[in-house]
Amino acid sequence: MMKLTYPMLFLVVLVFILFSLPTPSLAKEDSNRYIALHDRLLAFEKEEVRLENAQILVPFEKMSRYLYADIQKSDKQITITKNDTSISYNFLTTETTVNQVIISDNAVQMIDDILYIPVRLLGESTDFKVDYLSDILTVRLYTDRYPHLSHPQFIQQIKKKRNETASPKPTPPAEPGKPIVYLTFDDGPNRYTSEHLKIMRNYNVKGTFFFVGNQISSFKSLTQQTYNEGHTLALHSMTHDRKSVYASAPAFIGEMKKETEMIQSLTGFKPTLVRTPYGSKPYVTSAMRSLLKKEGYKMWDWDVDTLDWKISEDNFQQIITSVKKGVEEAIRAKDQHIVVLLHDRVQTTKALPGIIAWLIEQGYSIQPYKSELHVSQNFWHDNEL
Repeated sequence: MMKLTYPMLFLVVLVFILFSLPTPSLAKEDSNRYIALHDRLLAFEKEEVRLENAQILVPFEKMSRYLYADIQKSDKQITITKNDTSISYNFLTTETTVNQVIISDNAVQMIDDILYIPVRLLGESTDFKVDYLSDILTVRLYTDRYPHLSHPQFIQQIKKKRNETASPKPTPPAEPGKPIVYLTFDDGPNRYTSEHLKIMRNYNVKGTFFFVGNQISSFKSLTQQTYNEGHTLALHSMTHDRKSVYASAPAFIGEMKKETEMIQSLTGFKPTLVRTPYGSKPYVTSAMRSLLKKEGYKMWDWDVDTLDWKISEDNFQQIITSVKKGVEEAIRAKDQHIVVLLHDRVQTTKALPGIIAWLIEQGYSIQPYKSELHVSQNFWHDNEL
């Protein structure tokens, strides 16, 4: 019998370790997991869905918002409640409880300063069915109380969508010195908002969406999707009713603050940019502007008014022409930050691909609003807004 020497033993161990490691291609494939709720994939960043110890983990708070769970958070504890079930995590003891019963295995955990929860624990605890669809690497949450596709139908739908979006149109780099163009959309969220997201996804550009608060309650998921896809959410009042919004300075700021709270509760993002209904002049008084500043808001009007709201669906080409003319006029006026006013309407949906294609062809940089790079753009020429 051959005697096993120390060098031979080392070699055996080394070979075992090398062959035990996953290949790069397999490791890459295994790292991609997706989460679905009923018939749609949820928007998560690439690294947000994690595979740990044979459990698929998702950000606790973000996933809870997708489920429309009630979220209560303090310095000591976070609790989400859905379908008469409460799941809590104590920041001091690191304990997880489900309806006050401590869960020791596969519980909520802190990873890179973000709370994660096994998606199966969250789903099944809140009365969802949870299935893993290996064909599309997707965990699907669903309930028979809500209409949904069968698993085979859903798999087919997702495969088709992935094939369609596998190769988004590349966005050429903007030409140096060219102005930034901001595509802004008023009066959503609605069904046309969803179409605009698809178009912008295809061109790999982002926009700024001035939502109306009263419509957000009917399109919560779409509001979250808009934010999660990298667009900027902004305020367009709760009611969009001229008499209500401009009744008084307290009424005016009250609508903005209420919508802020609504968006923040859904997305975790606190919007600070306001576009007032029908434009700021002459409706926004000095007292209203003072309250905006006091509460930390900024206010945008626009450079290019496409008048898309009054153009018929059949005449959508007029909207493209308006954008071209307006942008060229702004260039002649030496404007380096050009704000284009659009609306979430069917005629705009038809025009949007042509608008984006022309801007890219001309070498403009299409960007969403960023608070840290704020530029003043209001009809009152108030640089503090």
